Amino acid sequence: MTLPPWAGPEVRGVDGPLYKVGPYCCNPGCHHYAEHAHHIFARSDHRLKRAYDWVEIKGAVYQNLTGVCARCHDDLTGGPGGHVTAIKLVGLDYAWEWMWCVVQKGDGDNNILSVPLAPIDPQPLTPETFALSRASGDPASEPCPTCGHVKRARPSSTPGRARKSWTIKVPADELENGAEVLDTLVDDMGIVLGVEPNQTGRYYIVVPVLYYAHQEKQRFVESIRGVGG
Repeated sequence: MTLPPWAGPEVRGVDGPLYKVGPYCCNPGCHHYAEHAHHIFARSDHRLKRAYDWVEIKGAVYQNLTGVCARCHDDLTGGPGGHVTAIKLVGLDYAWEWMWCVVQKGDGDNNILSVPLAPIDPQPLTPETFALSRASGDPASEPCPTCGHVKRARPSSTPGRARKSWTIKVPADELENGAEVLDTLVDDMGIVLGVEPNQTGRYYIVVPVLYYAHQEKQRFVESIRGVGG
């Protein structure tokens, strides 16, 4: 069973978009291909109740899957050699990092110490950074694990992915040009997020903005109402 990466009670599983892990093991000292998708918070964690690909920790959402090779997976889950390594959430508040740790026995049979070695690579994404990565595409070249041939990753904005339009009616009169207002706001946020505000890119601008407002509902509503200045 995987050692829990964080012991606090404020953890729950949440639904989110599907994603792939890899292509390499997230252990920063390992250079093997990722053969398994590892649940950072285990399927058996009582706080989650079932396997989730995304978890919410103190209000912040992260990916719960990371790529590992078979040997590192055994080290994480307590294979024949017992727990050798662990992934731990280290830091305070929003300065957290997911660290690859070595497991050591402390005083007493049940006292286990996890000594951080280095951040796992890549770090689990948030829904916002995941949306941005999908918008920009992955420019990295990925070699085939069998033959070594380098295949260029296809950007997510290519027409091969099924798409559907979603429309919204806006005011258009002497008081307000809704289309111009939305264009200006989306274009400005596109510059901040580094996303081209074309027909496809607009989705990856609007979704992180709405998700941020959703995560900060109370502050968002108060700011609209003028509470707190």
